[in-house]
This record gives sequence, structure tokens and C-alpha cells, in this order.
Amino acid sequence: MWLEQIQRIAKLVQTRIQEDKLFVIAVDGCGGAGKSTLCQALAQQVELWAPTQVIKLDDFYRPLNAQQQQQLSRLEAQQAYFSTQTFLKQMLMPLTQGLSISYKPYAWLDGESEFEVRLHGRGLVIIDGVFSYSRCLRPWVDMSVFIDTPLQLRKQRLLARPQPSTDWVPHWQQTEAWHHQHEDTVTAVDFVLDGAKA
Repeated sequence: MWLEQIQRIAKLVQTRIQEDKLFVIAVDGCGGAGKSTLCQALAQQVELWAPTQVIKLDDFYRPLNAQQQQQLSRLEAQQAYFSTQTFLKQMLMPLTQGLSISYKPYAWLDGESEFEVRLHGRGLVIIDGVFSYSRCLRPWVDMSVFIDTPLQLRKQRLLARPQPSTDWVPHWQQTEAWHHQHEDTVTAVDFVLDGAKA
């Protein structure tokens, strides 16, 4: 576990966060890397002295059917899974302007939820998910972390999750690998953590 690194990040946030301005952390990495584990631990550290909210990008991903997986690749596939511009305009920009927003989570298997999640543009927001440090989102992010985890371990974790089918995994992994290489995510973030230690 990365307790020392998490404490270091939390202390750095404490020195940089401003009472009247939202502070945004993006925790990126490929599926199964250990992002949610880190986000939960970091939120527990920070919420002792600042209002803390976690946005799970799992609430926004859209699954692709077999035909889409055959037809779409690279940028088209990435945007079909997760529209960065929609997330920026409807979520991140209003929050960083200090506004409160609400949304209905979209479940990968069940579709849109009937229940709304409400977020406030103050304190700390941690964005938990693949593509959270996409290039177009970076101007609105104050701190960034990438969880670097070996492919085989990530695949093992993804396949172990309860789900009716794992046919989506190869296309998803190809898409996220292209995305992070194309956008130089690993070299652009502030911190890189070893996800094998999650």
C-alpha cells in the first residue's frame, strides 16, 4: 500500500487548497490499476480538514456493442466510451466556477440510474477514472496522479469483477493504451504510483 505517498499528496493539497476555490485532483491509469483504492484512501486523509467529494468516471462510461468495437478505434473509440467534452462542459467547468451540479449515474450494465448525485463547487474533488487527466481536462485540474500497473495484473483484476461477460476487456484495454500513449499521460502527471502495491 502507498500510505507514505498518499500522506505526502494529502499534505501538499493542504498547503495549496484555498477556502473559496475548488481544488481538483485527477487520478488516472488503466482499468484495474487500483485508482479507486487510492482515491478512497486519499479522501479519508483529506476529509479530516476539507470537504471532499469523489467523482467516479464509472458513472459516465458507455459500453460499446460488438459492431462498435469492430468499427471504432483510437480517438473514436475513446470518445464513444467517455466524452471528455461533455464531462468538461457539464461537470468540471461548472464545479470549478463554484456552482453546484447534479447528475444521474450511468451503470455499465443497467443504464441510467433513477437517483441523482449532487456535487458542490468547493473543497476538494477527486476524479477517479480512466481518461480523467485527458489533455482537454488538464487546465481545470490542480494535481494529477497516474497509477502504473502491469497489464497482466490489470487484466486479472478486470476479469475478476462480477459481470455477465468479459468480451469488452480487450477492446477497452487497446483503447486506453492508445489514449495514454497518445496523450503522454505518464509524463504529464505530477505523481506516478506503483499500482501493484495497491
